Amino acid sequence: MDFFGVLIVFVAWVWSVAKGIQVSMLCCILNFMFPPVSQGIFAIYEDEMRGPFIAIAIGCLIVYIS
Repeated sequence: MDFFGVLIVFVAWVWSVAKGIQVSMLCCILNFMFPPVSQGIFAIYEDEMRGPFIAIAIGCLIVYIS
């Protein structure tokens, strides 16, 4: 179960960096360096960043539970 949680977090991280390019270069760089914090901040203001943020939150929850 830990493997699937880490896999979800990794895929969501890559997804957030790819979506960050569409939002702005600053968003891309911050999502690459500080994923959960910057995703949370950008998810408040940008609709495109909510999907990756929810996915990384689910992945972290799976890792925490197992």
